Parts: sequence; C-alpha cells; structure tokens
Amino acid sequence: MMTHVRFFSSLRFKFALLIALFSGGLMLFSMFMLEKDIHQSMVTESLNKGIGIARAVAFNAEDPLLTGDDLYLFSSVNNALKAPGIVYAIIADDRGIIKAADDMTRTGQPFTLPTSASLNKIWQDYRVMRFPLGDLTILDLSVPIFSVADPTLHLGDIHLGLSEQIINDAVNKMRQQVIWLTLAALIIGSLFAYLLASFFVRPVDALVEGVRAIGRGNLDQQIDLKRKDEFGLLTGSFNEMAASLREKEFIKTTFERYVSTPVAKDILSNKESIKLGGEEKDVTVIFTDIRGFTSLAENLPAGKLLELLNTYFERMIQVIIRNDGMVDKFIGDSVMALFGAPLARDNDPLRAVKCALEMCEELEKLNQENIDRGEPPFEMGIGINTGPVVAGNIGSSLRMEYTVIGDNVNIAARLQGIASAGEVLMSEQTHRLVADKVQCQELEPVQLKGKNKPVGVYRITGISE
Repeated sequence: MMTHVRFFSSLRFKFALLIALFSGGLMLFSMFMLEKDIHQSMVTESLNKGIGIARAVAFNAEDPLLTGDDLYLFSSVNNALKAPGIVYAIIADDRGIIKAADDMTRTGQPFTLPTSASLNKIWQDYRVMRFPLGDLTILDLSVPIFSVADPTLHLGDIHLGLSEQIINDAVNKMRQQVIWLTLAALIIGSLFAYLLASFFVRPVDALVEGVRAIGRGNLDQQIDLKRKDEFGLLTGSFNEMAASLREKEFIKTTFERYVSTPVAKDILSNKESIKLGGEEKDVTVIFTDIRGFTSLAENLPAGKLLELLNTYFERMIQVIIRNDGMVDKFIGDSVMALFGAPLARDNDPLRAVKCALEMCEELEKLNQENIDRGEPPFEMGIGINTGPVVAGNIGSSLRMEYTVIGDNVNIAARLQGIASAGEVLMSEQTHRLVADKVQCQELEPVQLKGKNKPVGVYRITGISE
C-alpha cells in the first residue's frame, strides 16, 4: 500500500507544473506575436535612420554635383558609412554614373543593382530595394538629389546599403532578453505556485494523516480547519465521519461486553433484524461446569486458582467463538453459551454439539499442559438443550445484559448437572435436530427437577459426517 506520495506525483508539483506550463505557453505565444511587431518596428526604425542620413547627404550634395567637387562627395560618403549597419554609400549623377563611393574603383561606373533585387518599399522621395549580398541581406535606400532652383532639376541619387543583420542582431538580443525574463518569471511563478499549492494541499495532508490514523484504529481524530471553501467542507465531513466511527466503536465495544465479537459485528451490520427488547427464539443452550471445583479451591492458593480458571475460560471461549456461538455469561466456574441468539444461523444445534465436543478435546490439551507443569487437571461436564426461549435485555437502566430465559435454559443446566466428568449430554429435543449427523448413545429418561415428565437424554460420542 502506498504510504507516501512521490514529489513528481504530488499535487504541489502538478499544480506548479500546470501553472508553469500555462504561463510559459502564454508568454511564448505573446513573445512570438510580439516578435513580429518588434522586428517590423526595428526595420522601420532602421529605415527611418537610413533615410534620414540619405536625405542629409542628398541635401548637401547639390552644389558639389553641380560644381564637380568630388572630394566633398567622397567625404559625405565616408561620413555616411560611419552609421551602424551601413555597408556601402554611393552617389550617382542623373545618368546613373557613380560620382563617389566607398569603393573608389567603382567611380565612373554605372550604378546597377543585382537582378535579384526586389522592391521593398517606395515613397514620394525614397525607394527601398532588397537583395542578397553574400551571407547578408541588403536594403538599398535610394534618395533623389534635386536642385533648389525653380524649376527643380534631378541631379542624381544617393544610395545607402543597409544590412538587415544589424536588425536581426537587435531582434535576437531582444529575444534573448525576453527569454531570460520569461525563464526568470517561470522560476519565480513556479516557486510561487508551489508555495500556493502547499497552502491549498495542507488540509489534504491533514486529511491523509487523519485517515491513516483511523486506519490504525485511532478514532480520536479532529481536524481544526476554519475555512469556508471546499476544503473546509471536506474536513468538516471528515470530522463527522470520525465522530460517527467513534460512536459506532463505542456501541460495538459496549455491546461486546455481553456478546461475542463476531455476533456483535453481525448485530451491528443487521440492526433491522434484531429486537433487543425481548422476543421468543429457538435457541440451543450449552452449560459447562468444572467437576470438583470446590475441592480445588480448598487446596490451591487463590491467585493460582484464579490463574488456572482464567486460562480454562480463555480456551473454552475460543472454541465457542470459533463455532459462532455467543458466550452468554459465567456463573462461578460454569459457562453458558448460546447458539441461535441474538442471531440465528444455519444448523445452530449441530454447531452447538460440535462446539461441546471440541471443548472436551481442548480441555484434554489443557489438562496435559497443566500436568506437565505440575498443576492439577480439570474435569468438565456439559449439557445441551434446544427449544424456544425468551431472548432480550434483562436488568435495570443502570446495568443490563443480553441473555435468554425459560424452561429450556433450565433443562440444559439440569443436564449439565447430571453429566459425569468428560460427558456431553443432550436432550431429546436437540437429538431430533441432529440425529442423522451425530453419534450418540440413548440413556434412560431422567426425571429433572421442575419437570413433570422424564426427559429423554443422549450421551454424545462423536460426529457422523
């Protein structure tokens, strides 16, 4: 049986994991959605910066183009290259001939873009083309150069090559920052979720301990949890269950003071079929008595006598309970047992006969043990009778016991009284019910005290089956 919950199977871990997965998934989805916007925003920001640089160069390149001041144009190109992400800067005239470039060998050559270049964006005063260049992707920013004269003349164009790598690096850096923030949030969130789950699971732990204690037989369990949620309802139900079990155990323990444990369990599980107020039932009654007990009492110390008697009672009671009988009472050194009250079972008379024979066998074992210890043996006589009796509670509101009364009880007691040591006698009423299953010897009818007619008596010698 599982006695503890592994960490990875605990509610704490599952609750924390669920919150972590939900939060992580939500944050990753948000990051995925935001990354597109961030990427586009950074592209736009980079383009705006590049366009700003190109416009500044175009504004200052008017006079140098008109006057042929190539030195100023080269200076402007080199200044433009200092901006982050700019991989080339080229100024071409209105015919597309390169007038200044970062690579001076290209001066005087026509400016052309690769055939793979595609239009990315076009506006009134600038155009953006995209094309691959080695391992890079380049955005060519083209801004026209106009004269300030009226009418304006198109003097040429400024071309800036903006690498998308700087944009991607910035996006990757931001992505890493978001990932680290996400991981930190997940760790902190998971820890918080674990602590929160521990707070919620604490009542469950108390319930588990309480249930285990009840399973071990400790019914004095009370969980003090003042909450108005489902856990409060659950612990309240547990406390009610524990109180109900304590009450039932008290009733059972109290009832077992005058009925055997198996019978008590049957009674508690079949309450509707029991009437403890008094009812007539067909019951088989057994009486046993130790022969010569008075002589033993005179020759043994009281402590030793009580020890031997208790051992005798213990062994006899075990036999009675083993045969589903009920120990009704002890009268001095005598035992009164019932079969059929308070609950009737199949073959009550036959079980009573078997019980009596087993009691004789058990006594032989006990006597041998006593002899081996140098202690005196016991001799026992047994009487059995079957018939209707009145079964119910007898006594007062302060002290009562469950027993049976009636003439058939007296007959069993009288038969025990005339039984010799080691002899088991049964009445004719019992014999009629077990005749085909019991080996017995019919004796002369006996006139019992209080009876007008002699009673048929049989000495039991064994079981036929």
